[in-house]
Amino acid sequence: MAERPAAARGDSSPTARQTLGFYSRHFLVWLLLALVAYWAWLDHKILIAFEQRSWQLPARIYAAPLEIHRGLRLSPDAFARVLVELGYRAVREPSSPGQFVQHAQEFSIRTRGFVFADGPEAARALTVHFAAGKVGAITEQASHAEIGIARFEPLEIGRINLLQFEDRVLLGAHELPATFIRILLAVEDRRFYRHIGVDWLGIVRALWVNFRAGGIAQGGSTLTQQLIKNLYLERERTLSRKFNETLMALSLERHYSKNEILETYVNEVFLGQDGNRAIHGFGLAAKYYFGRPLNELSIPEAALLVGLVRGPSRYNPTKFPARALARRNVVLGILQEAAIISVAERDAFRALPLGLPTGTATASNRYAGFLDLVRRQLQRDYQVADLQTAGLKVFTTLDIIAQLAAEAAINQVLPSLERGRLPPTHRLEAAAVITDARTADIKALIGGRNFVSGGFNRALDAQRQIGSLIKPFVYLTALVQLPGFNVASQLNDAPRTWSDHGKEWAPKNYDGKYFGAVHAQDALAHSLNLATVELGFRIGPQAVRNTLNRCGFKGDIPQYPALFLGAMEMSPYDITQLYQVIANDGFRIPLRSVSAVIDSHNQPIKRYGLHVERVVDAATVFLVRYLLTRVVEFGTARAVAHDFAEHLPLAGKTGTTNDARDSWFVGFSGEDLASVWIGRDDNASAGLTGAAGALKVWSEIMKRIGVRPISMDPPPTVEWHWVTADGHALSAPGCAGALWVPVDLDHLPASVEACTEAPTIAAPQPLPFEPRNGR
Repeated sequence: MAERPAAARGDSSPTARQTLGFYSRHFLVWLLLALVAYWAWLDHKILIAFEQRSWQLPARIYAAPLEIHRGLRLSPDAFARVLVELGYRAVREPSSPGQFVQHAQEFSIRTRGFVFADGPEAARALTVHFAAGKVGAITEQASHAEIGIARFEPLEIGRINLLQFEDRVLLGAHELPATFIRILLAVEDRRFYRHIGVDWLGIVRALWVNFRAGGIAQGGSTLTQQLIKNLYLERERTLSRKFNETLMALSLERHYSKNEILETYVNEVFLGQDGNRAIHGFGLAAKYYFGRPLNELSIPEAALLVGLVRGPSRYNPTKFPARALARRNVVLGILQEAAIISVAERDAFRALPLGLPTGTATASNRYAGFLDLVRRQLQRDYQVADLQTAGLKVFTTLDIIAQLAAEAAINQVLPSLERGRLPPTHRLEAAAVITDARTADIKALIGGRNFVSGGFNRALDAQRQIGSLIKPFVYLTALVQLPGFNVASQLNDAPRTWSDHGKEWAPKNYDGKYFGAVHAQDALAHSLNLATVELGFRIGPQAVRNTLNRCGFKGDIPQYPALFLGAMEMSPYDITQLYQVIANDGFRIPLRSVSAVIDSHNQPIKRYGLHVERVVDAATVFLVRYLLTRVVEFGTARAVAHDFAEHLPLAGKTGTTNDARDSWFVGFSGEDLASVWIGRDDNASAGLTGAAGALKVWSEIMKRIGVRPISMDPPPTVEWHWVTADGHALSAPGCAGALWVPVDLDHLPASVEACTEAPTIAAPQPLPFEPRNGR
């Protein structure tokens, strides 16, 4: 039989076998070279990207720090509320920063350190004693020495939103608590410090689990791989993405230390959503969910945050508390298996609730009105991009106690005003501005009853008629310009018709009653329209306009006589600026919400000092303050005198507009000035006078923050004298009808009248008629 050819027998010649082997070897070499080249490209890419990475950080906005000292008016309850607002925890025995214990009138506190605009403040262990509603003494626990002042870290009240809607609080490796790191690695990557970026044992284990499950049930990703996925790769699960992830993880570990990788992971990982703001990193997550820094979290709290890594949306504790609790307990089980906690601790921790502070996710709305003002003022000095990305720290003038007081007062008073007065579908609105009477620092601002960010800020933008709030400035102008005019001068409170450019104007008093000849001090105390209009015509609208401009109002001011009765519009912010001049001895200081700005490295950028200008002389402004104290003691604001009888003198002015559409009250103590407006957004009648509405809110605010009497020591150019009933001449003491009043020596009456009857010394008396809750 003839032999078949080799090809037919399926044999390969030596040459064919050599050729196949040659190409196979070269293919593997080229494949290996291609893989190396691809890895080198990825390596270069990740090195550049990691070196150039920079998180865009929003400007963080802080309230004014609470500073306490001996004699400060502050109740223990108010102090405890501020500590809770700052995220301090009440414990049995404080052992670490952010903890306190209260024993009646005494607090034991561990404060937190903080870097302020003027330098760092170290953490302290303090004992604070209270007595009679004041701070009694502050002592250092270590030395038992009394200290003069203790300053607590400011509350973060907001931030300038980022364009990409993500946020984080950066933590350095040295700021990461050791226990937290142990928890994180036990759950997410036990072999983190032993693998090279890829845990081959973990991958094998995951493959086996996935094979048995018939799908992807478990991942074998290390923290390094998770970081690569978060920073550089898409979320889809594909073999090509996993391949790239592996190579990039190896590269990352080759170039950077474990601590650098861990620090980046802790700051980058996504842990939840707050509206349109993405919560990145454990630093921000601790603040967002628990209101405290990461290093103050307990083991169960840290376990909850670490459990979120698996599914931030699925295990969101504010939306799905049962799921979050179950996930936290799974993590606690893992910690017990890793010998981080004992079995007894695991069981005890599992029995605890989640421990989230009430209202954590919405607390920032409390400060939304004030933050709106801060953003507006910042945008005058900074580029928007810097505010959104440069990590600036903005220190403001917000007083937490005053803000909480204003919010609580409005929430308490407005429902009682609505009952029986308005249909359920018609709601009253309110706005308030509280300032330091001396520095013009804005301590609190309420933009609306339930104001939220982006809403209509009534404190800043609501232009409402101010009514009788204008009257003190009419009298101020007259005291400056009219020779011989003083607080005892007589005005005619009688119905009249004035002609102005061919138009007749016949204003009326609020209740239709008229009192003839009245003293200026009584006309303002009882807010008499006709007496004020008569005085207004003697000085003219232009003079009043000039006074308003000089005191800080920059808006439109009408020139017609109705100006004398407040027929013009202002916001609560505007009216506060005007009254600030009266409360501050005639000095105009622009209202201030920002005190200082520092950069992300705690270096000062700008301090916002006070710009002080005298615009009213000391004598005149003292006399106007005197007139406003009479409004409180004898006039339309007598309810204030009733509420604060032990703290007089106080000053204020009610305001009511036509048809009771707007209810106003502006008042000040020796420390604080507050303006309150109540009305309806549709400009319909609120049915409230200034005394029946806004004054009640003002009083409730002041009851909560405390008041100090106004100092009524006259300046050198003002003296108290007896003057005749018409105010035109000095009088001997006790003459019939004579008044004991303060008089500007530059306008002291030249003549002296003797008594026509035997003098009888008597204290000055108010008008012989009942004051009204009116304008």
